[in-house]
Amino acid sequence: MLLVHFSDLHLGHRAYDRAEQGKNVRERDVDEAFQRAVQEVIALKPELILLVGDIFDRPDPPPGALVTLAQGLESIRGAIPETQIFMVAGARDTPRPMTDPGALAALDPFPNVEAVTGRARSVFLRELETHLFLVPHNAVVRRPYPALRTHPDARWNLLMAYAGVATGAGPGLQLDPAPWDYVALGYLHQRQEVAPRVQYPGSLERVGPEPWREVAQEKGFLSFDLETGVSRFHPIPGRAVVALAPIRVPKGESSKLAGKVREVIGEVPAGIEGKIVRLRIEGLTPQEVKNEAQGLFAELRGKALHLAIEVDDFCLL
Repeated sequence: MLLVHFSDLHLGHRAYDRAEQGKNVRERDVDEAFQRAVQEVIALKPELILLVGDIFDRPDPPPGALVTLAQGLESIRGAIPETQIFMVAGARDTPRPMTDPGALAALDPFPNVEAVTGRARSVFLRELETHLFLVPHNAVVRRPYPALRTHPDARWNLLMAYAGVATGAGPGLQLDPAPWDYVALGYLHQRQEVAPRVQYPGSLERVGPEPWREVAQEKGFLSFDLETGVSRFHPIPGRAVVALAPIRVPKGESSKLAGKVREVIGEVPAGIEGKIVRLRIEGLTPQEVKNEAQGLFAELRGKALHLAIEVDDFCLL
């Protein structure tokens, strides 16, 4: 039996105050990454789809984010109607008042959709001999932590949790992986295997405040075959992010800055057009950088989607 595992979609994410056709460019990027992932999932034809936390970027998502998620669910239902979808709310999906279930709860009535936003929930799919224990953010921030329970009649026991976990001594949701056939986690934006069969797939797009910190890792989702125990990562292309090599300018040679910047920019394959770019400059003060390259930076910002300029520990926006 095949499952697919997403986390941290962040639908509705907005950044950089750049819009096309009335929509924030980064919000559109996140939507398109999700749409590409939906088409790949349909081709895989899994029995289960697990979406773990921060499905939306904030508790009151813009209408477009709700539409994108609903359209994705409807595409899946139309193409693979027997596939069942399970979602647990993350911190971004959860309103501050614990009595407010949040926007994600509106998806719970969808056919073959289970959306858990408050307390932990146990679901037994008798026809699939599968038990799922679903732990949303709200269940983790309360004390005591929920008791993670398997089902004695299930062939497959699956845990979904939006949390930092600990498999031994340490902070986080205490987890013994042994009783579980698969543990689907959300919270981290970078893919990580905590233990065999215990996985964070990472986010579909680089949605953190410093996306260049994730530039070395592909984004995507996981599939896992419960019969064979084989896990596979499915990369999903997104907006290009470039962390340029740091530029070191010796003291007293600030006039060389513009030339060095152009040299580093020229080494970027296909240029910086439409990309998210981080440029780090060392050895000069922020004022020296502004004096020497203000016009050049304006030119580069016109090409890139976003250009972040760091001068030692200071960030010039």
